[in-house]
Amino acid sequence: MTTIEILREWMATELKSKVRELAPADSLLEAGVLDSMAIVKLISFLEDRFGVQLTDDEFDPDNFETLTAIEALVEKKRAT
Repeated sequence: MTTIEILREWMATELKSKVRELAPADSLLEAGVLDSMAIVKLISFLEDRFGVQLTDDEFDPDNFETLTAIEALVEKKRAT
């Protein structure tokens, strides 16, 4: 599974969202998939599932705007 597929599955299951209907570049914030509480859950999931640790600087809404942005953040963290 790709990172985006993993994210879609988690969001559909844990957040009960309709994320499968969105394109990878669609805004998760505007679509109502993510809010502040969902982002906290997502960060915990990313750290557990992908073994990454996010820094305070990375808690930027731009990093969670789209599936593509989240994937880029995860891949960047996994590369370091």
